[in-house]
Amino acid sequence: MTLRTPIEQQQQSTERLLMFGSVGLITCFAFESLATTNTMPTVVEDLGGDQWYSVAAGVVLAGQVISTVVAGAWNDAKGVKPSLVTGILLFTVGALIAGLAPSLPAFVTGRAVQGLGGGFVIVPLYVMIGALVEPERRPRFFAAFSYAWVVPSMVGPAVAGYIVDQWHWRPVYYLIIPVALAALLPLLPLLRHIPPPEPSDVTMPPLFSAILTATGIIALQLGGAYTGSAKWFLFGAGAALLVGFLPRLFPKGTAFARRGTPSIVATRFLLMAALVGTEFFLPFVLNRVHEWTASATGWAIALGSLTWTVGSWSQTHVVRPNRRRYIPIVGAGCVAVGTALALLLPHSDISPFIGLTGWAVIGLGMGLAIATTSDFALAITDKSRHGDVSASLQLADSTGPALAMGVISVALSLWVDQVSTANPYLPAPVIACLIGALAFGAAMRNRRLSW
Repeated sequence: MTLRTPIEQQQQSTERLLMFGSVGLITCFAFESLATTNTMPTVVEDLGGDQWYSVAAGVVLAGQVISTVVAGAWNDAKGVKPSLVTGILLFTVGALIAGLAPSLPAFVTGRAVQGLGGGFVIVPLYVMIGALVEPERRPRFFAAFSYAWVVPSMVGPAVAGYIVDQWHWRPVYYLIIPVALAALLPLLPLLRHIPPPEPSDVTMPPLFSAILTATGIIALQLGGAYTGSAKWFLFGAGAALLVGFLPRLFPKGTAFARRGTPSIVATRFLLMAALVGTEFFLPFVLNRVHEWTASATGWAIALGSLTWTVGSWSQTHVVRPNRRRYIPIVGAGCVAVGTALALLLPHSDISPFIGLTGWAVIGLGMGLAIATTSDFALAITDKSRHGDVSASLQLADSTGPALAMGVISVALSLWVDQVSTANPYLPAPVIACLIGALAFGAAMRNRRLSW
């Protein structure tokens, strides 16, 4: 039996508490994400119509863009506590506004506030892991973040679907509030263990670019809800803002997947875009094309989370750096294959289980790639810049999906207006498949990564 020194015992105790608290918080966010995804078709039908679906989903990501940019510099300059507490409060207030919303504008406002809160919360969790966890144990933490999706994936969409089928969609949002507040409590004692920040090393965040990027995201989503000249104006304005200001939010070289942090961020951006590009249309296709109930759709959404967990667990068993650097490539390859299979989902004469197999493969690939890219990014970055690199990862996780949903929203609108109404969801999996192929190409840039 190996005796641990008092310092080692304290380190172990700190890591356990961080694991407990962070997993609890991620579990709450996972429940919210999966449950609300399954309720959205019902919400928009009740409050405003299907054309507003992408808007209600897109404002969450737009809010995350702004808060994530601020959170990176805020954490490096002031520590994790202000960002963490502010994020939880905004997240719960947003859930309350959404649950009470009498109209679609009020619901969209609540979802935007939730997005702001989410950006402020996730960045400090990454910073705490970088500061308090030994490098060799970081992969387990990021794997645990995936494990935190297991229970929500099993019960979140299904419970949400049951609540919607039996009562209403509003209680789903009320349930989030006490869980989020309770999840914050175990993390508060750990804040005194975080080393003091070094303000001299902190650069000002590109807040102006973040606001204009968020505006571009919302403009694209709104374009799908309008007709005529308003549609084209919103599409054009949204595209111009994203092209002009989105690249300024990321490390130089991200657009070309330059080796190092830029290639990691580019891989995350594209992987999350491919994932959400598929998830974006999944509930609608299953409900409207294949006539599945909300409860059955919930179990289908959960499938991807379960395989994500399997992939994340698998990557913890690869410890040699010269082998770990290939894991994101394998993961991205799975995502590319899975999005190709998902092309079959919008066809009513083809069994949806074939496309759902692709959804499961996507989840497996995400589990392999996301945990390892988080680990790699912290490993190659100085601790004084962990807030900055964590913000870049989280920006990739929000802007990638936002861009995917915006492009898909435009494509679906044009497809229905100009081409065909017989299969209105077909452009969505095509775009997701193309993004999946790009993600594989970006991941290949990581194969020579070293630290």
